[in-house]
Amino acid sequence: MLKTPLGAMAAIALVAFLAGCSDDKPSTEGKFKPIPEKRAATPQEEENFSRRVEAVLNEGAQSEEGKEEAPKASKARPPNSGKDPMLRLTNDGKPLGELVHHSDKLDYYECKGIVAPWFLELIVAEMNYFNEIAELPFVDAKTCILTYGTDRSLTPGRLGVQLFENSRQFDRCIKNEECPVFRTVNFVPNRSAIMRSYFLSDFTRRMIQHQCVTDTGKWHRDQTCYTVETP
Repeated sequence: MLKTPLGAMAAIALVAFLAGCSDDKPSTEGKFKPIPEKRAATPQEEENFSRRVEAVLNEGAQSEEGKEEAPKASKARPPNSGKDPMLRLTNDGKPLGELVHHSDKLDYYECKGIVAPWFLELIVAEMNYFNEIAELPFVDAKTCILTYGTDRSLTPGRLGVQLFENSRQFDRCIKNEECPVFRTVNFVPNRSAIMRSYFLSDFTRRMIQHQCVTDTGKWHRDQTCYTVETP
C-alpha cells in the first residue's frame, strides 16, 4: 500500500480518534466453551507471517502467498491513492453528507459522497481479506456507513466505517441493535499519516479480531492501531 495523500491526511488529522467498538454486547455467559489460550508466536513465525501478509497486500493473487492465504480476497487489486481526499469533512471535522440515523453515541452517514471511491475500494478489499481469514462472509461497498462519535460518546469526534453484507443486516445491527456479526474500521492518526484499525466479531462463535494496517501497508496482526508503535 502507498502512503495516504497529504491533502487527505490534513483533512482528517484535525479530528481526534480513539479506539472503540459497540459499547453494548449481547450476553454470552454460559453459552460457549472457554477460549483456549494462544501460544505466543516465535520471532521466526512472526517474520514468516509478515512476509506472507506483505506479499498478499502488495502482490495479491500474483503471489504464491496470496493463493495460499486467501485466494478470493487476494484477487482484489485496490488503488492505494486517488485524486480525492479520503473523506469529505467540514472545517470542524464532521462528515459532509446526509445523516441517515442517529443514536445517543453515534451519528450515521451514507458513505457515498463522503468516502472517496478509491478509499472505499481499498478498505473493502482489506476487510474482505480479513473476512476470509476469519471465515466470515464478504462485505459489499454498497452497504457502507460512516460513523461519527457524538458529544455523548466515550470517543467524541471518532470517525469510522461500518461494512455490512446487505441493507437488511444494517437495519438489524444499527436500528434494531441486533448485531451478531460486526465489522468496522476506525481511522487512527499517526504523525502525518492515517492508519486503519479493523475490528471483526462474530458472537455466535465468540470470535473477536483486531487488525491494524499502517499508512505504508504494513499489517500488524491481532493488534489495534492504538497500540502499534511505528518508527
